[in-house]
Amino acid sequence: MGNATILEVAQAAGVGIGTVSRVINHLDTVKSATAEAVHKAMADLGYTPPAPEKRRGRRIGQAYPRKAAANLLLLIVGEQGLRWMLSMAPIYSAVIDGIEKGAAAHGINMLVRQTATWNELATVVEDNTARGTILFGSHEPLGIPPGVLQRKPAIWVMGSPENFSGDHVQPDHTKIGVLAAQYLRRHKHFRCAYLGSGEGTPKFHIGYRATGFRWAMENAGGSVDMLINPAIVINDKEHNAPNEPLIAKLLQRLVGLKPRPSALMLEADMLAPVTYRLLQSSGVIPQKDITIVTCNNEQPYLLSLHPRPVVIDLQAQAIGKRAVDQLLWRSENPREPAVRVMVEPALVEPGVNGSGMPIGRHNEN
Repeated sequence: MGNATILEVAQAAGVGIGTVSRVINHLDTVKSATAEAVHKAMADLGYTPPAPEKRRGRRIGQAYPRKAAANLLLLIVGEQGLRWMLSMAPIYSAVIDGIEKGAAAHGINMLVRQTATWNELATVVEDNTARGTILFGSHEPLGIPPGVLQRKPAIWVMGSPENFSGDHVQPDHTKIGVLAAQYLRRHKHFRCAYLGSGEGTPKFHIGYRATGFRWAMENAGGSVDMLINPAIVINDKEHNAPNEPLIAKLLQRLVGLKPRPSALMLEADMLAPVTYRLLQSSGVIPQKDITIVTCNNEQPYLLSLHPRPVVIDLQAQAIGKRAVDQLLWRSENPREPAVRVMVEPALVEPGVNGSGMPIGRHNEN
């Protein structure tokens, strides 16, 4: 295979990323049977870790000194742990892969831990000698973040943290909606619809996709029928799936509109397969009777769709790599004000062979 990632090795061996990292770095804290399972998975998948002399990278704006090679702590926050992300959230898995690649490029080992509360998090961070911590989760625990997150370098990636006061690296959700609207306007769509969970709030950043889409369409003289419901995705520690009965009701409303919208934006790729199927059962053919634009570029959801939809790519691996760069910068600049780094999305149109070609590239602001 030859293109496997450390995430795939961890899944194949039935262990965490941190365990694979310790095996790669020849640490003696891993049981021999576990190490054998990791080595077998690496061999089966054709995974070759970067050589130590090739793990150096660049810090933001300047060379990063080799003596800084150490560990970074990836802390999965909340009830939805690493296995949930790897098996149920392809976009999160891709971001973690980007973090692992970013850390390896700097010659840094990535340690992975999980916590559900601020108290647990404080204990893990206090006891860890890592150069810094990347917090990763869709929502914060209840209560006030511990003071250790101000004393030690820490940033949050993805999600919608409200009380965490440090740096935050995320997609530019508003630009995602605007990019979709711009594409549809170029193709003469002015009566559109949006299917998703809701509009943006400080606690729900993904909703700014809806807000940006509606603003951009209406600002150009178009209209958007908002088909939104906060229960559209079943999301808990055991599930991450579309709520099909609810989506069916929302799409029935769409099909019954007079005139019917000529284009539909989906909040996330997860909604695409069920949307295609339900529309087809109503006699509405996706990409023929209605143009669909979806978001994230999560291939497990897109591979079975024909014709392929237009996709707004979040640049998930770039987000992960940028999170590592930001953490290293923060460790060198602890007194600088907190910043929010938003990675710009890219438009992917279906190619002649259905694979799609990205248009534009990401920018980091």
